[in-house]
Amino acid sequence: MYFPKFRLKKDWYIEVDILGIKNKTLILTEGQVFEVESDNNYHIIYGGWSEKSTNVGGRMILDEEKMRLANDGDELLFEAIDEKPDLELIIEEVPDDDDILVRNWRIQLDVKTTRKKLKEIEKIINEKVKPLL
Repeated sequence: MYFPKFRLKKDWYIEVDILGIKNKTLILTEGQVFEVESDNNYHIIYGGWSEKSTNVGGRMILDEEKMRLANDGDELLFEAIDEKPDLELIIEEVPDDDDILVRNWRIQLDVKTTRKKLKEIEKIINEKVKPLL
């Protein structure tokens, strides 16, 4: 199963009001990336929290849906980083006796790109690859 990484879209602060004095503390910085853990959840840890010192900082455990919906009232806190490969190359082994056999072969390349770049790729293939065939 595919679990995306998530990037924090802006700095994350905790506001504390003690005796009428507001204190705003930065706990996570913009651009920080969170990856799924072995339990299929995202563990957001800040302020030096650990299993041994649970009285320092904090920890949140969110699933993918909560990461996608987390917001600060106005906008979403995280953005998914899509890391699915844009290029998939499948290589199959050809038996030795077929090495010199001339027959029709198919070379298929699936890419995610724009039509303009696709035309550039076609031009390069026509210039560089076709003479080898």
